[in-house]
Amino acid sequence: MTTDLAQDPTISRLLHWLEQGGASFSKVQIGASATGERGLFAATDLAADEIFLRIPLSHLVTHKVARSSDIGRLLVAHPELDTPDLYMAAFLLQEKERGEASFWKPFLDVQPTAFPTHPYYYGESEFSLLKGSLLPEVLAVHRQVIEHLYLSAVKLVPEFRRFPLDQFVWAHLDLITRQFSPKLEGNSITCLAPVGDMINASNPWNSTYGWSPDGQFYEMKTRQAVARGQELATTYGNNSNLHQLRYYGFVFEHNPNNEVLVPFELPKEDPLLEKKLRMLGITDPSSRQVFSLPLWPDVKIITELVSELRIVHAQAEELAVLESAPDPLVRAKAMLSPVNEARVFRALATLCKAHIQTYETSMEEDTRLLQEGNLTLNARNCILLRRGEKQILKVYAEAG
Repeated sequence: MTTDLAQDPTISRLLHWLEQGGASFSKVQIGASATGERGLFAATDLAADEIFLRIPLSHLVTHKVARSSDIGRLLVAHPELDTPDLYMAAFLLQEKERGEASFWKPFLDVQPTAFPTHPYYYGESEFSLLKGSLLPEVLAVHRQVIEHLYLSAVKLVPEFRRFPLDQFVWAHLDLITRQFSPKLEGNSITCLAPVGDMINASNPWNSTYGWSPDGQFYEMKTRQAVARGQELATTYGNNSNLHQLRYYGFVFEHNPNNEVLVPFELPKEDPLLEKKLRMLGITDPSSRQVFSLPLWPDVKIITELVSELRIVHAQAEELAVLESAPDPLVRAKAMLSPVNEARVFRALATLCKAHIQTYETSMEEDTRLLQEGNLTLNARNCILLRRGEKQILKVYAEAG
């Protein structure tokens, strides 16, 4: 059951603004589910490959629009600040500051005011549920990147100081959780598309997005027939739950693209360590290494991982084979010896078994917690993430 939000004054003004600009959206309804989450729903029965939304280029926030704005021109003077996300976040802040004078006010008025499910705002309760997962470390780096970008802009562009950090974080999160980058003539063009940015992601999905043939409209269309009242959903890409939670603040209960990050350290007592580090391109031997394990084996990822582990676990004779090759990393993509191969997969299984032990709950306990309910959305996301990671680790541990 959905609730039509078209009568909401801010939504009504947005639709009027878009209609005046030449947008087409009569086949879609902005609604809210029983949980209150905003989304897009079919206003009529839709056939497969039927366009249900068209937004003109004049009403899209793009990198080009942001770069040519007042704040954009100030940033352009500093090549080290030339990142699309910074331009577009700065543009949102500038237009929000202009209030009624901004052409974009109808669009800005419907943007979220906060992102309570995004892990940027996780506290002790959420991080306690993520013990064992490397997501907290990934989030810490992500936070540093955002804050470094902000401080760099403040340092080089004095006018940027009028935007406080918390507002910059809001603009950055608004951007990364709502932008799309459809391709036009082989080039990805990132944009914020009014109404289109309200569509939710799911797996599987029934809708796609892209540019009109002439590049003048952002379009969304169905992949299959969609009945009136059914929610329209799209995909953000073949991403793992770790990626989705990090950037967008949600996970899928069943995600075939799941991955787990596994840490490992090179044995410092290895007499061949220096040679191996050179081959692997590792400059800091004290740094902890991390590799990704996918739920469904990806040939490229697994090949790269196994080739690196072949080097890590090579003995003198096997290392000599690598040293005699024009490119040791290419040579390591093939088996060095049966003994080395067995050593590699035993080591991989051992690493996975050890990493499983760093979690404070079992997969069975996670499943019980999820079935019992009474969880906040953030807690549910954290538990689904860690259960998915343990599922992958179990597969590789048993395979070894």
